[in-house]
Amino acid sequence: MAAPNILYTGFTNANAMLHVANCVANAGRIESGESYKFYAEGVTPAVARLYEAINAERVAVAAALGASVPTLADWFDRVYGVREMTLVETCRRLTYNSDGPYQATGTPKSLDHKFITEDVPTGLIPMSALGAAAGVGTPAIDALIEVVRSMTGKDFAAGGRTLEHLGIGGMDTTQIRRVVDEGFS
Repeated sequence: MAAPNILYTGFTNANAMLHVANCVANAGRIESGESYKFYAEGVTPAVARLYEAINAERVAVAAALGASVPTLADWFDRVYGVREMTLVETCRRLTYNSDGPYQATGTPKSLDHKFITEDVPTGLIPMSALGAAAGVGTPAIDALIEVVRSMTGKDFAAGGRTLEHLGIGGMDTTQIRRVVDEGFS
């Protein structure tokens, strides 16, 4: 089945939700060279609460732009057929089950890893920017972006998918939707 539009596909990509928060929360482990099961051991109850906060903002921004996207729990269920009582239990099952797709997910060796260097500028930055354009606050996403900037010393917005870089800077939600649905005219 074809996706309704690029808003749906962009806001359904879970990488920015899953990778960045886990890396920030486990930065000490990563920088010390500790190998851990990224999802099964890296997603603690506190990390799951952060997942829920940024996920709620993602879903709200998408809705403000007219895109109905699955929650993170719904996404796990839809993609992998797994939905446990908590995100912690879901991530453990996705890692430890014999057919678990996250068994082989390795631990990043540093914060200079695609889980940060790709997912912040192409995931979190546009979510935050689209939230601002739609009048939807993204305090958890914004805080995560700022923490990553502080930890890495890199301004991911400079080369990220800002609204200006996407050619939709200064547009309101109606104009953004028109571009998404009809293209630039």
